[in-house]
Amino acid sequence: MYRHISSFFGSLADFVFPPFCSHCHRRTSEGLVGGICRGCWSLVKKWQDGQCQRCGQPVAEAGSLCRHCLIPEWSCSDIKTIGPFEAPLSEAVHRLKYSDAKSVSRRLGAMMADIAASEEKYKKADMVLAVPLHNARKRERGYNQAQLLADQLGKVLKIPAHHDIIFRARHTRSQTTLNKEERLRNVEGIFKVKSPEKIRDKTIILIDDVLTTGATIGSCGQSLMKAGAKRILAMTAAAAPL
Repeated sequence: MYRHISSFFGSLADFVFPPFCSHCHRRTSEGLVGGICRGCWSLVKKWQDGQCQRCGQPVAEAGSLCRHCLIPEWSCSDIKTIGPFEAPLSEAVHRLKYSDAKSVSRRLGAMMADIAASEEKYKKADMVLAVPLHNARKRERGYNQAQLLADQLGKVLKIPAHHDIIFRARHTRSQTTLNKEERLRNVEGIFKVKSPEKIRDKTIILIDDVLTTGATIGSCGQSLMKAGAKRILAMTAAAAPL
C-alpha cells in the first residue's frame, strides 16, 4: 500500500513539476531513466563493427582492440564496450557510480545486452560475474555498480549472474589518479576465487563499469583463469583513454 501511495504522489509531483534532465538541464514530461531524458540517451555514441573497443580506431579482422590498444598477456580473450567515455554516457556512468542512481544500470545493462546478443560466444556464456569491490568500498557506496550491470545483463540474456564467487582480498588506492604502470601494480593479485568448483571449464562474461588500461578487469580475469575458468569475455559500459 505504501509503495502505491508513494508512486502516486511521485507521479503527481512529476506532472506538476516536470523533472530536469541532468545532462541537457531541460524539463521533460516523458520521464527520466537515471536522471537522463530519452533524447539524451539517444545521443550516446556507440562503437560500430570493426572499431577498437577502447579508442575507436579500425581493427584487423575479428579483433576487439587495435594494435596500439592490445594488452600483452591479458587474461580476457575478448572485450566489448558500449562506446567512448563521452557525455552523455560518461555522465550516466558517473551517476551510477557516485550519485546512487541505480536505475541507470537498467538502461546500460540493456545496451550491453544488445551488444552481447549479437555475438554467439557471449550468448552462449555460462555465467556473468562482476569485478568485485572491496567490502570497505562497498559499505561506503552501498552497492557495487558493476554487479548491478551484471545483474541486468544476465537478466536480459537469461544467463545466471553470481554474486559470491570472487572477492577483492585487499583494499587498494583508487585507480583514477594512477598511471598505467601504477595501475597494474595496484591491482596485481588482489582478487581471490572463493568457489573454484563453480567456474571450472566455464565461459564467463566479466563486467566492469569502465575500461581504461584494462588492469583491473585483467587482474580479475587472471584470478578466474588460474582457478580453472575456460574463457573470460570482458564487457564494460564505456571505454576511457588514460
